[in-house]
Amino acid sequence: MNRFSLCLAMAIALATFLCNSSPASPCAPADIVPNDQVDVGDLLAVISAWGPVGKDDSADIAPPGGDDIVNVADLLAVIGAWGPTGISGGTFPALWINGGPNCGTEPQIQVHQYNQNTYILRQSLCTNFEAPFIYLLFGQTKVLMQDTGASNIALATKVYQIINEWLAAHGQASIQLIVTHSHGHGDHIFCDSQFIGQPNTTVVGISQTAVKNFFGIINWPTQIVQYDLGGRMLDVIPIPGHQTAHIALYDRDTDILFTGDTLYPGRLYISAFTDYKNSIQRMVDFTSTNPVCWVLGTHIEMSNTPGDDFPIGSTSHPNEHPLQLTRDHLLELNAAIIAMQAAPHIEVHDEFIIWPF
Repeated sequence: MNRFSLCLAMAIALATFLCNSSPASPCAPADIVPNDQVDVGDLLAVISAWGPVGKDDSADIAPPGGDDIVNVADLLAVIGAWGPTGISGGTFPALWINGGPNCGTEPQIQVHQYNQNTYILRQSLCTNFEAPFIYLLFGQTKVLMQDTGASNIALATKVYQIINEWLAAHGQASIQLIVTHSHGHGDHIFCDSQFIGQPNTTVVGISQTAVKNFFGIINWPTQIVQYDLGGRMLDVIPIPGHQTAHIALYDRDTDILFTGDTLYPGRLYISAFTDYKNSIQRMVDFTSTNPVCWVLGTHIEMSNTPGDDFPIGSTSHPNEHPLQLTRDHLLELNAAIIAMQAAPHIEVHDEFIIWPF
């Protein structure tokens, strides 16, 4: 095989891969083939997609947001970003478990490895209609778990299995599990009892006082503090409004903002409107100087049809919206909340529904 044929074959194989892979992170658009490096693979991706493309083609990166054609501008964007991206990227599954009619076959918990140190768990709709997401973030000395699910599932068995496999893969004897919560509502704390008293495990309380004391937050809710997992730093951001002890986590390793029930593709229930408004503004201000690749909440309640949510209590989510949102959605929410502050009301958006009560 001559050099041209080899390059052509590589480009075709790469194009096939791209059609079946997650989109590149908005923080590193030139990392078209996600591997935390802008390299030859990304260069070949641009070459293989050369010419007019659909608006969602991942190789169409220049100008920012694309222009429906892959050309010299995209090539130069890749060359200009050559080398490490500076973040740990990852991928999402093509489909999350989404309940009936698969309740006889789908697992209680779906485990997805976003990257080597980040896991996303989704509880089945068949076990509870809330179907919350649970996150595991590994550092060198601690692994933080956010939330423990909505009903009695074998969560601890699955989590300790993941931890043991991670330890074996990293040649490490032990690690401390820190069980925290986005907030204290029942659909996020149900399986706490499975972890209390277990070796190398700390379960953080759910009251505002417990959260403040554990993370060292003195001035609630305006103070943002750091929590070190060992070579992986998190920013802990108080965001009351949905619930009084609600926090967001910003992961400097992946540039992901974890927003719990405050922002996700679904119904955004607001119990204290002024607190919620201030919390959204706090995240907007924080992310103005901290890049956000994805915004990840704890539920999916929207379908892929803009503005359409599944009925409350539904245990089947066909054509479900993706989990991941972006900072643009945070900005959209902020503008809407500011506009309605004089008279809070239910307001439907394409990706979420603002729902004061």
